[in-house]
Amino acid sequence: MQHDLKALEERWGLALQSAAFGVWDLDPRTQRVHYSPEWKAMLGYGDLPAALTEHTDFWRSRVHPDDLQPMLDALHAHLAGFAAGYSCEFRLRAADGHWRCVLSRGRVVERDDGGAALRMVGTLTDLTEHHELQAARLARDRAEAASRAKTDFLARMSHELRTPLNAVLGFAQLLSRRLGDGDIEAQRAHVAHIEQAGWHLLEMVNDMLDLQRVDSGQFVLPIEAVALAPLWDALCSAASPLAARRGVHLAVAALPMHAAVQADARRLQQVLAKLLGNAIKYSREGGTVTLAAAATGPHWRLSIADTGPGIPQAQLPHLFEAFNRLGREGPGAGAVGIGLVLARSLVQQMGGELTVRSTVGAGTTVEVDLPRAAAAGPA
Repeated sequence: MQHDLKALEERWGLALQSAAFGVWDLDPRTQRVHYSPEWKAMLGYGDLPAALTEHTDFWRSRVHPDDLQPMLDALHAHLAGFAAGYSCEFRLRAADGHWRCVLSRGRVVERDDGGAALRMVGTLTDLTEHHELQAARLARDRAEAASRAKTDFLARMSHELRTPLNAVLGFAQLLSRRLGDGDIEAQRAHVAHIEQAGWHLLEMVNDMLDLQRVDSGQFVLPIEAVALAPLWDALCSAASPLAARRGVHLAVAALPMHAAVQADARRLQQVLAKLLGNAIKYSREGGTVTLAAAATGPHWRLSIADTGPGIPQAQLPHLFEAFNRLGREGPGAGAVGIGLVLARSLVQQMGGELTVRSTVGAGTTVEVDLPRAAAAGPA
């Protein structure tokens, strides 16, 4: 019998060692706690005298300061009978100074006639390797997602850049073949197409460079008070030719002259020009694009609404993905670059927010909220 008992104890000890598992037995009255020797050895405390390591002060002094009070609260709640069991995860400092993440679980197994706890037993499990493995998996998943996003971005970017480049090359070839034939108007038209494609290509390249600077934290905007009324008028004047060509009516709400926001005037004009240009491009012929502004608490809300086909709700989460056409692949869809992605990043850099609401068949509304400012001079 003694031989069998010794063998059982050895098997139990080996099981505790292999499972990074510790058993503890607490006397709440004396604050003495007994830990399995294998557990103390794993933490590097196996050579210390039991008189030192078997008092709760020794172990509590090695709990991370940020975790000690939550651990004690959970323990005392169970000891007082307010909680059915005790379970708490915290960081414990090993003898080599490194923090180990552990899970402590226990239950009172004996109380006196008054309900006071006389004995509590439990386990302590080392979760360090588990958390490290989880962190490694998360880092791997993030790296793989970033790699896929980069690959997808480069594929979309290459596709979008080829469109204006093909236009440049195609019209340049036509022009070279027809040089000297006397058809000056046709040659001028080819040159105009080349110039238009070139400006389009330059805009996309500039947007990509700006977005890279914003993402890297190298983009610092000079924030100042920007008057909205003159900025509104300038935008509408610049967009009127495009609206006329596409048969779109511009409806502009009047703004009080004192209306002003905290922003970078040049970048705000760039953002609103992109949003207004998109609204005109995607509005139906004969449709209306409405520009409005309203004071909303500490902000001015600038809204640009079109009467286009709208965007399905399922596609809205992908609206700020670079070069995502959201299914608009047909002729006349226009290029969907990173303008909207950059616009939102710039608005956030100015302390504001850009949101999009859309209803299929009714149109899309883009809203820009920016902090209000005292009246300013012309932007």
